[in-house]
Amino acid sequence: MSYLVLARKWRPGRFCEVVGQDHAVSALQNSLSSKNFHHAYLFTGTRGIGKTSIARILAKALNCKNLIDSSEPCNSCDSCLSINEGAAIDFIEIDAASRRGIEDTKSLLETISYLPSSSKYKIYLIDEVHMLTPESFNALLKNLEEPPPHVIFMFATTEHKKILPTIISRCLQINLSSVSLKTISNQLDVIFSEEKIKFDKNSIDLIAEVAQGSIRDALSISEKVISFCNRDLKEKEVRKVIGIPEPEIVSSLLKSILEENVSDSLSILENYGEYEDHEYLLKSLMDLVQNIAISQFENKTSKKNIYDDFLKTDPNKLQFLYQLGLSNLKHFSLGYDSFSILKMTILKMVAFSSESQKKKYLKIKEKESVEINWPKIFDRLNINGISRKLLKQASVLQQQNELRLSFPENVLSILNKNQKYDIEKSFIDYFKKEFIFIYDNNVDYLLTPENEEKNKDKGFKKNIKKTMEKDDTYKEIIGGLKVESVKFDKKNET
Repeated sequence: MSYLVLARKWRPGRFCEVVGQDHAVSALQNSLSSKNFHHAYLFTGTRGIGKTSIARILAKALNCKNLIDSSEPCNSCDSCLSINEGAAIDFIEIDAASRRGIEDTKSLLETISYLPSSSKYKIYLIDEVHMLTPESFNALLKNLEEPPPHVIFMFATTEHKKILPTIISRCLQINLSSVSLKTISNQLDVIFSEEKIKFDKNSIDLIAEVAQGSIRDALSISEKVISFCNRDLKEKEVRKVIGIPEPEIVSSLLKSILEENVSDSLSILENYGEYEDHEYLLKSLMDLVQNIAISQFENKTSKKNIYDDFLKTDPNKLQFLYQLGLSNLKHFSLGYDSFSILKMTILKMVAFSSESQKKKYLKIKEKESVEINWPKIFDRLNINGISRKLLKQASVLQQQNELRLSFPENVLSILNKNQKYDIEKSFIDYFKKEFIFIYDNNVDYLLTPENEEKNKDKGFKKNIKKTMEKDDTYKEIIGGLKVESVKFDKKNET
């Protein structure tokens, strides 16, 4: 007998064999028990979680002649066996990726009017239905809304957002979720035990982690690992086959980044290898950063783990590293050298870290005098609205790390938290330095931007007047004007 891969051998044939989709299975079994069938089903979810398998089980149950407990297909009648063997005349399974055109859809719809040959229902299962063209969808609409009583449609898709809303509204949508890591590990435990494969707990946990919620992916990865390890799975060998870095490598890399030690970071990358899975190393680094950030906000005392050495790290810096890694992950899909992408990402994490920037700014500011020209600085501050109008009436003095802001009494009394925040942020952005802000009403009106502006206006008007008085044309006009006084007779007033 030819070898059958695990993903096909362990494909569920009954509802009781489906793992990780209890909510969907319960809904379908209740529908079968009460004989409330929908004319169109839409199964959605990520890859390898059982969309097509559940659709096939439902198709068997709908046409099964010996239902078990009113909901489970028997897998022994002619209808069930024909579907299992792929020879059912009344169960038409179509791959929309290869038959997506309008002509293919028309040919399919021409067969709808024919009654099933030996079953109760004629069932059409269209996999990856989102691949159909808009014209194909439109051709389906009428038949999907009012199909003949002997026809049931089933659709499966990984991208339901690409399906026309008019199609979705005519279907009973069943959303399948990604399978949890624990559920995948338990299922692999059962399968490996039945297949007489030796393994340790950490090995199947690693496979479940890489599968990212997909049972089918977990079994496909298992095939590779089983072949390499000769049916004896050990954690170290499984890590090597899958390309998962050791936790010590990831923690050492993060430590070198936080310490801004470029030589150590590059050395770790070189030792890791130029032909390993560099994208997965970056993801592992981001997972470590995420777990540390979460641990910082959890008030739990537990046994010592790898995160303990990093718990005192500035939370802002962890957020910065995570966002930087997240933004660089997209570059791996471009087909460029993955090792170079990883190396430049690590260098960027070191070079643009918040601590490096802060040290650079502090060195610059240490060389500057504490004397400030307040009215001129006011024009350069990034502040607008009512906060700017209020600050315009203040005088400011800098004393080392303190900024004393003095306002008129009536202004100080109406200054709220939001306005203070805008004012303080504008100074911090300008000086690139944190200050202690002190507010009082000892304003020096001569040192306010408002007074400076008034003096400028006065000087501008005075200069205009002097210029005009020196102008000969102006003198001639003024000299030619005669102003006569007029006396009014009170009797003639109106």
